[in-house]
Amino acid sequence: MEGKENRDKFNRLIDNFHEGYYEVNLKGDFIFLNSSIARMVGYSKEEGLGTSYKKYMSNETAKKVFDVFHQVYQTGEPLHLEYEILRRDGTSVAIENSVYPLKDARGNITGFYGLATDITERKRMENALRRSEEKYRTILESIEDGYYEVDLAGNLTFFNNALSNILGYSSEEMMGMNNREFMDEENASNVYKVFNMVFRTGLPSKGVDWEIIRKDGRKRYIEASVSLVRGSDGRSEGFRGIVRDVTERKLAEKMLESAKTRFESLFENANEMIITTDAEGYILRVNRKVLEISGYSREELIGESILKLAPPGCRGNYIGFWNDLLNGKEPRKELKALIKSDEVMYILVSGSVIRDDSRIMEIQYNAHDITHIKKAQGTILRLKDRLNSIIESSPNLILCLDSNHRIVMANPICVEVFELGTNELEGKDFYSIDPRMERYRKVIEDVEKAKKAVYLPEEKILENTRRVFGVNIYPLSYLGQGGQEGGVVFTAVDVTDKKDMELKLIHAQKMETIGELASGFAHDFNNMLTVMMGNLSMLRLSGDDKGRHRYLDTLENITGRARDLVQQLLTFSKKHDGKPEDINLGDAASDVIQITSKSVPKNIEIVLEKDDGDYVVRMDRTQLTQVLLNLIVNARDAIGDKQGGRIGITLSEVRVDKETMKHYLLPSTGRFVRLDVTDNGCGIDKEDLSRIFDPFFTTKTRGSNKGTGLGLAITYNLVKNAGGSVTVYSEKGIGTRFAILLPVSSMHPAKAHKQDEKDVNKQVGTSRGRILLVDDEDMIRGIGEEMLSFLGYDVVTAKDGNECIDILNRDGGFDLVILDMIMPGLDGVHTLDRLERENMDVKVVLSSGFSFENEGNTKLMKSPLVIGKLNKPFNLTELSETISVLIGQGP
Repeated sequence: MEGKENRDKFNRLIDNFHEGYYEVNLKGDFIFLNSSIARMVGYSKEEGLGTSYKKYMSNETAKKVFDVFHQVYQTGEPLHLEYEILRRDGTSVAIENSVYPLKDARGNITGFYGLATDITERKRMENALRRSEEKYRTILESIEDGYYEVDLAGNLTFFNNALSNILGYSSEEMMGMNNREFMDEENASNVYKVFNMVFRTGLPSKGVDWEIIRKDGRKRYIEASVSLVRGSDGRSEGFRGIVRDVTERKLAEKMLESAKTRFESLFENANEMIITTDAEGYILRVNRKVLEISGYSREELIGESILKLAPPGCRGNYIGFWNDLLNGKEPRKELKALIKSDEVMYILVSGSVIRDDSRIMEIQYNAHDITHIKKAQGTILRLKDRLNSIIESSPNLILCLDSNHRIVMANPICVEVFELGTNELEGKDFYSIDPRMERYRKVIEDVEKAKKAVYLPEEKILENTRRVFGVNIYPLSYLGQGGQEGGVVFTAVDVTDKKDMELKLIHAQKMETIGELASGFAHDFNNMLTVMMGNLSMLRLSGDDKGRHRYLDTLENITGRARDLVQQLLTFSKKHDGKPEDINLGDAASDVIQITSKSVPKNIEIVLEKDDGDYVVRMDRTQLTQVLLNLIVNARDAIGDKQGGRIGITLSEVRVDKETMKHYLLPSTGRFVRLDVTDNGCGIDKEDLSRIFDPFFTTKTRGSNKGTGLGLAITYNLVKNAGGSVTVYSEKGIGTRFAILLPVSSMHPAKAHKQDEKDVNKQVGTSRGRILLVDDEDMIRGIGEEMLSFLGYDVVTAKDGNECIDILNRDGGFDLVILDMIMPGLDGVHTLDRLERENMDVKVVLSSGFSFENEGNTKLMKSPLVIGKLNKPFNLTELSETISVLIGQGP
């Protein structure tokens, strides 16, 4: 398009020239003429186009012009001549013509162009001068052209006012001036050569151009004629001639040449393919980009039909494009092109028709190579199909949300999980598809704001299901219906089976650890039983009340210690999903040391080093206990029977910056608690360090201590899931240090509220109410009945669930049912189920010697009949406190 604009601008510029401008082909037919030429010959531009120059002159003049054209064609140099042309009305016009070669893009001469000046008036003046000297001088002063006469030395002897105006000097200043005084050396030398030739040959010279310097310093271009002046004796006396200021014409010629050069440069170096053809579609010009892409040479294309580039079967598309252009349309189409190597390429083509009024001068085609774009589009389509196939067949939930958090895409598994049709999901507000989705609003907004993905490892995204999902939320660059950018991709992977397997592995490893600690537990328990049996024996033999009370106090204290020991074992061994809570890490470490103290040989010392800091972390208590136990047991095994063994546990607070976070692969910066477990055992081989946290990798390969290889792998995962890291440093023969980093919790652990001891004697007989005690153990029913009666309750007992239901059917007036969970016949779970189904209006307290998390049915505590729980073993004070608090509550 830029080439066409330049051509139009060029034509308008030429048409406004005062001078005549024309272009002819090698036959001499006009292919372009401006308005000035048309006025000279008396024809319109349309009538002149296509006619021969010979039409406007006599045969003799035509031969003279032909000779000039021929000489210009042979030499490539411009020439000037004067001759007469015949106007349409039969009159003649004298013109001065400058002829130049017209070349194509390859430099070949394809015709001629020139500038023609009407010199009829000047010729008439020259003739008049010859007829009358006086009239001649008068006329000279009135003409616009300058007139001069100089002597043989070049000094001015006569001139008219027009010449004074051209040079800018007064008449007085100019008289006697030499021509060298108003031109530079180069022009003076050229002028001398012209004058010398006229002097030697006696032949006049016409149309000589040179540059002069005016008095004010400005430079002007003049065109002059030179004739020899002879005296009456025929001897040469000087020179005379006509001078015309042609500065504007010269500047116009330079502008024309500059515009033409620029046009040719733009055409040739354009970053798009440009082809011009004639009206019939034969190629006139091609630029370098065409040659570069097509592989053809210029000679192979010039003169050929543009259909040479059309692949078989595509010619109709080319012809259709050509017809659109001729009909005044501005088509823009994708076409195929056949290049020299017989490869087919894709091009995006536009074009335009260049006209001179109604006549088509040429047709221009502009084309871009879009082959790589078409190939990329094909690749994108294939990738899109493949991606859609992956998304459609993925077992994971994939939802794309726009910036308004409306669903724009959901894969089939979403339909199954949310029990909604595809049409129901797409366009729906994300937070309305399930009540739990609202919890992700803040997370999604944060992801959009930070442009950073978030991973939530264990999420229950559906109500009333145990399915667990790993959720990823990614920022998405997406334009919604409103035009705003944003949105996210919400993916969820069902990790329920993986989570179950992890829990089984963790539980299996816990059982392994319990097995290793069993001897220590047995040692402690046997010690306690020894104390119990001894005090019971002495109680039988004691004869005074003071001694009996002392033995009873000891028995009560030792049974409490036994209960705590069993509770620790039950808590650690229970299966559960993990419930994070705020824990003081120092207290947790002390508890674990107490658990393991009897399982660690006497040759090993366990030392806890901590200050008074509040090392509060958020983690599941059982999982934290398992981590510490794993590390202490590993340290114990590494020391073995080495004398002077030492296990050190050190707590300190550290602040994690960005560099530390990257080093330890932590998810965040801030305050962390560092727990180091060190030993002076055998150490770990360097080649084993990189595999130490791999599942099923173990260095314990001998004897009874052979490991499963799960301990450290589970430790690593538990700590990572809590937002921390585990690193190990070891030197063979020196020892090992495990360093754990856990983020400091922003909360503090809840203090266990311990009720003040009450004087049981003050409660004797003061409580009121009827209680049904259900337990299969005769001793528990017996002592339970005595304790409740002692507190003032009316007590009925039942040995199993069937008897319990029979009693309630006969007599339902009980304020509370204490129901054991493990019984023969009808156990507590099924008894509670029947009570609910039969709509019995009772309050139930569940009682068990196991941890309630191990009962196998987590819905027990959610039963509307259950108002509390009572852990075995219990003493009179605990029994009294529990029942007194609960007996007034409704179901």
